[in-house]
This record gives sequence, C-alpha cells and structure tokens, in this order.
Amino acid sequence: MSFSLSEPVKSKLYVSRSTIKSSNSRHEKIITGHPFNHHLELFIPAPISSQQLKQFSKEIFYYKADIPLSYFLERSFVQNYVRSGRVIALSLSEGIDISDIISLDDTGNYRWNVLRVMKRDVGTLTLNLTKDTYEQLGLTGNPSKFGSKQRFVVKVDLLEKSMIPGKKGFERVKWCFNNSLTDPFSFLISFTNLDPRESQEINFPSTFNAKKLMVDQKIETLNDIITPEVDIIKDTTQEKQWRSDVVEIYDWIGLVSLKAQRVFSHDHVDPYISVYSSPEPNKSGDGTILRWTGFIPSTEVLSLFKLVSELDLPWAVISVFGFRDSPISWDKQEHGHFMSGENNYSFLIWPDGTYVLYQALGAHDNYS
Repeated sequence: MSFSLSEPVKSKLYVSRSTIKSSNSRHEKIITGHPFNHHLELFIPAPISSQQLKQFSKEIFYYKADIPLSYFLERSFVQNYVRSGRVIALSLSEGIDISDIISLDDTGNYRWNVLRVMKRDVGTLTLNLTKDTYEQLGLTGNPSKFGSKQRFVVKVDLLEKSMIPGKKGFERVKWCFNNSLTDPFSFLISFTNLDPRESQEINFPSTFNAKKLMVDQKIETLNDIITPEVDIIKDTTQEKQWRSDVVEIYDWIGLVSLKAQRVFSHDHVDPYISVYSSPEPNKSGDGTILRWTGFIPSTEVLSLFKLVSELDLPWAVISVFGFRDSPISWDKQEHGHFMSGENNYSFLIWPDGTYVLYQALGAHDNYS
C-alpha cells in the first residue's frame, strides 16, 4: 500500500523596497487598505525626549457594543457615519474557522462610476458565515475560498444604488436581517473624521450596551541592545545578499518587539540553547518602543507614518498587527485563520523617505 502526502500550506513573507518620494510608492495604499488592526508598534533606535513623546500622544477611542445587523442599514447610520467619515466594525466571536464573523470596512478610494459621478468605494458589510447560518440567512453569497464549502461569504455594499429604502435590493437585505439574523453581534466599532483624522463619538441606542474604550499606549526603553546597521538593506544591487540581510533584520525586529534576551549586549547564552546572533555589522546602544493596543483605525497608522517621516530620526520601524480572525486583510481580500492567521506588516523607514516593507500573511489569505 502506498500513499502520497500533499504539500503543506505555508505562511508567506513579502518584502519590497521603495521611497515615499516615488509616484509608485505603495505605502499609503498598504496602510489604508488594511482596516482591522489590534496592535501598533514604533521602534526608534535611540532614547526620545519628553517633547518628542508628546508628538506621539493622542487620544484614540472605540466602542464595544451589541449591534443587530439591521442597524447598519438605517439611513441615519449610513448618512452620519459611512458617508461622512471612516467607520469600521468587527464582530467578536470564537474564531473565523468555527463561527460567524461580520465586518464593516472603510477601505477604498474615490472613483468615477458609470455616470461619471465621484463615489467613495467604502462601506462594505462582509458576512463570513457557517453553512447553517448562510442557508438560514437567505442572501446570495459565494463559497469561502478556505472553508471546503462549509463556509460562505456575503457582501453588502451600503453605498450601492440599490441600497435605498424602497428598492428591491435594500428591502431584501432588510427583511433577511430583521427575520433571519436577528440576534445582535458583539462588535468593536470606531468612527473617524475625514479631516481632521480624529476619533469621534457614535450615538448608540441604549439597548446596544455600548462601552467606550481607549486605545492603550505604553512606552518602553531598551537599554544596551545590539542594533544592526540597517543601511545595508537600503541598497538592493546585490539581490541575493539583500534577500538574506533583509530577512535577518526582520527576525531581529521581531525579537526586539518581544524584548528577547538575545538582542541585549549582556546576553551570553549557551550555544546549546540558542545559536542566534544579531545581524552584522552592529553596535550597542539604547532604543525606545511605543505600543498601542486596541481597535486601531488605519487612519491612525497613516498619521503615525507621516509623523515619523517628518521627524529627525536615524531610522524607525512601524509594525502593525491585524486581527487574526478578521474576514478580510488587504483590499477586501478574504482572510482565514487556519494555523496562525497572520496579516501583519512592518515599515523600516529612513529619514530620506526610503523604506523597506514587510508583509506577513498566513496560509489562508487571498491577498497573496
């Protein structure tokens, strides 16, 4: 008897280099195209002053609320939030592989429709459902790319022309939400102004049990760490060597985030336990990590990126961690969890605007 084993699915790491001065730079598209972020980090290879710290201090808040899906169809919600700013929402559940996940994203840009009228391509309600829930709902969707026909994805564009009260499309969705999926979902939800880009209040009915939550911010100083000379990856002329160096530095970024002992100068671990060593050339010095944790809109990430680009820093690393059970990652592409569910990215930024972008994705992510 013989049998063959299928090739194991693998996570992926995409790396690219560009500059914010280039017309082809993707930094803004990468940031704004990734709506659901639960953790944000900034590493600076130097201590920062109290004056610099004030520039990074900002009040960011969001809500946890029990929301029925029919609420997202109400004209007041669409007009006051979807059309007037950036609103995002993500349901909390036991996990995308075993339960229903709902999201409302703000990804997209202004575009011309067929009537040559400018339209914001935002406000997509994504329902990633189990087979039982999908059959109960009664709306047309597509099989999940990762669910072996046991999961289905339904998308509702809240700004579509058919989504006007009285029209057939709207009334069909409304009936299904009012008669099939009637129980409220526990959501994280945030609303941000277009200008200025700041967190704004949302007026909820009292029955939603809404609770206002603050994004938590912390600062940590790392003394006497081994810091690589990251300038070696600004030059991509020797591609084979660049590929090796850029991955080594990415590993180092991860260890710094964890405050692992391997990156401290005083660490002398037995090679039997660990053979890791920091990328070379390197030097000893101090560093600073700022961390934000909560429900973080992409607008806040973009604001941080622009601020870092304008400051007089030797270089910096911005790392963003997406929700592992988010139904989408970048550009509304379907995302699943499977073994890990990564949808994270990091920018290593230099003062001249050059940057290296790392994108880490789990095996179940259609963006890749």
